[in-house]
Amino acid sequence: GAVAERGALVFDKNCRICHQVQEKGALIGPQLDGIGNRGLERIVEDVLDPNRNVDASFHVSVLALTDGRVRAGIFRRRDGQALVFAGNDGKEFHVPEADVEAARKSPLSLMPDNLAESLPLEARYDLFAFLLSLRRDPP
Repeated sequence: GAVAERGALVFDKNCRICHQVQEKGALIGPQLDGIGNRGLERIVEDVLDPNRNVDASFHVSVLALTDGRVRAGIFRRRDGQALVFAGNDGKEFHVPEADVEAARKSPLSLMPDNLAESLPLEARYDLFAFLLSLRRDPP
């Protein structure tokens, strides 16, 4: 059967670069303490189809740069003349505002939608068990 402790290791390896649990991990995607309260069905949906329910503050910005490159990330803040975004590698990158030729918001999530498919089935079940165990008592 699925084991939450093994799922915690799967989470550490695959999810912590963007998600935080118990104050460990990065705050690029949503903070996940208490996600277990959503129930298994919603957790499975969020992991397998991350584009279905994306909070507007986590929508990806797609940037066309003056040098022809395209970058995508979640807008974090303005830093002087630069805009700071978070990429799907969990790292921030700076783009000089003057280098942005066009920008648009995408309704998509930064989370790769094939992330779960890349995990062995047992690891996936363990991950779901771990996420389901992250419950928060109502206030």
